[in-house]
Amino acid sequence: MNFKRNLIAILTCFLFVFSSFSIPTGANTVEPDEYPNGWTHRPIMEQFTSLGCPPCMGIDPDVAKLWKEFREDPAVPVTFVSFHQINGGSDDEFASQEAKDRYTHYSVQGTPDAQFDGGYIEELGGGDGTYDTYKDHYFESGERDVKPTELRVWQEFKEDRFVFTVNLTYLGEGGISNPLDPDTLDSSVYLFVVEDDIMAWSSVEEKEVMTHNVFRETAMHNIQVELLPGETWTNEVEWIIPETIMYPSGHEDHDGNEQEGEHPILTPINPAEISVVAVVYDNDDTSRTTTSGKTGNAADTPRAANSATPESTAYDEQNEPPKVVSYDENLNGNIAEVSALLEDEDGIGSAYVIYNFHNGSYDDEAWGVMPMEIDENNLATASIEFNSGDPVWYRILLVDGKHGFAASDAKQFEGTGRGSDSEEAPGFGIFTVTVALLIGLSRRRY
Repeated sequence: MNFKRNLIAILTCFLFVFSSFSIPTGANTVEPDEYPNGWTHRPIMEQFTSLGCPPCMGIDPDVAKLWKEFREDPAVPVTFVSFHQINGGSDDEFASQEAKDRYTHYSVQGTPDAQFDGGYIEELGGGDGTYDTYKDHYFESGERDVKPTELRVWQEFKEDRFVFTVNLTYLGEGGISNPLDPDTLDSSVYLFVVEDDIMAWSSVEEKEVMTHNVFRETAMHNIQVELLPGETWTNEVEWIIPETIMYPSGHEDHDGNEQEGEHPILTPINPAEISVVAVVYDNDDTSRTTTSGKTGNAADTPRAANSATPESTAYDEQNEPPKVVSYDENLNGNIAEVSALLEDEDGIGSAYVIYNFHNGSYDDEAWGVMPMEIDENNLATASIEFNSGDPVWYRILLVDGKHGFAASDAKQFEGTGRGSDSEEAPGFGIFTVTVALLIGLSRRRY
């Protein structure tokens, strides 16, 4: 009898102890994303460069080739942020104080430099073979062991600002978790705002060159998030499109004049080329590569566990972007009336038209922005007032019911631009139409 009582007591104690262990549920409630190339996550490259640095400009074609190859893949295998500095030349118009702070974060010693997955691999310098070297680093980073997460990010446009929404779920590493050392993700979350395909002056090339995924500002900086398996964290941040930039000490303009402090942005931000890059860094991971003689960044910065963009989010959610099916243009005096038939199986959330009176890639001044009225048949309409003889260039930006974003190519309104070809920006007015809400943008080139 005593033996039976003792056995029951032991079993009860065992069940009590067993029940105190945490069994991750995330893997059962959220299916892990299937990343491109069989990777464990989307790796990120943070590049440190300068338009006034000869070695940087020397490897720039290879970096551009690699980025164009990856960005044309619908799966968006990797992410990329380019932080401009004044190393080697002090007149880089994108070399902000925030970009310098990121440079200091990694204790970078010079440019060009690239930090893969938050310093898991550091590549200082460049030269022949940069394309193959950087590609190898992306693959090695993508294959490394990381704590499994699902990362989503969306962007919506509201005329002079964006709303970014980030969603992070920790999936857990599986198995039984020791209650004294639970399976948790202790992380730092960032939202980097980048602009792709910008023409900017390089003192090395002595001409304007194409720059890619240029860092503009940080919309979310070092937010600390701790999650248990299966838990999800969501946050929303509003980012007003800036008109000024804070230059670091030592920055000069093209004429050699000191420009430290706040100054107007030289090349205005084009909202159609803006994208947000979300990155989650694992605060407990300071691992380094040991291949090819590399040791990784010595600063022991948290390594990236995952990264995402609105395009990668659309791919992961199997959400086809909305599209413009057809256009109808009508000139009524100096009013350009634009109609566009939009299509998406999830419905159209909203649409905007952006426009200028110069050309399809104009970046000397901000593009005009106005909402489009959308009827029950998904026909979007707007009217643009212009000066006689000016060309009217426009593109339509739209978002579907799942916040998937898209943008049409730049298009010249037929019948406009038959007068002066002056590049002076004229004054203009807007014929107001019904305001629509919320829009996501593509960062594809016109």
